[in-house]
Amino acid sequence: VAFVFSVHLDSPFLADAVLFIMVVSTGTLLVLSSLLSLLVFNGEDMYSWSLLAFNNLEILIFGNGFQAKIFPQIVTCLLLALFASGLIHQVRITHCFTFSLVALYYINKISSILYQSTTLVPVLPKSSDKGRKGN
Repeated sequence: VAFVFSVHLDSPFLADAVLFIMVVSTGTLLVLSSLLSLLVFNGEDMYSWSLLAFNNLEILIFGNGFQAKIFPQIVTCLLLALFASGLIHQVRITHCFTFSLVALYYINKISSILYQSTTLVPVLPKSSDKGRKGN
């Protein structure tokens, strides 16, 4: 499992953002994403990090083949992020909701490209009833 995060640096000599990629276990990723969801008190970021933490917890409990479902994982994390955004300002709730749904759309799109297998369905030829004539 790769853990990707970026750090913004204020130094003019270094790049604007440095991307760190660490390969960590699921348990370590659970701890890191839980801490980041609490430290980064931003609605959209809290949604993403809490969803990642929730899913990693379920992978540890139920095994590698477990996938996040709409209820309870996604709904719970979305409500948590909306509540956190509502504590800051009411307008942030709609902002968080909109951007969280956009993030969910792209996560689903990328996930379906990477993990869903395509199966070919055989097409049966149409049978013609030319030999029979009904009276």
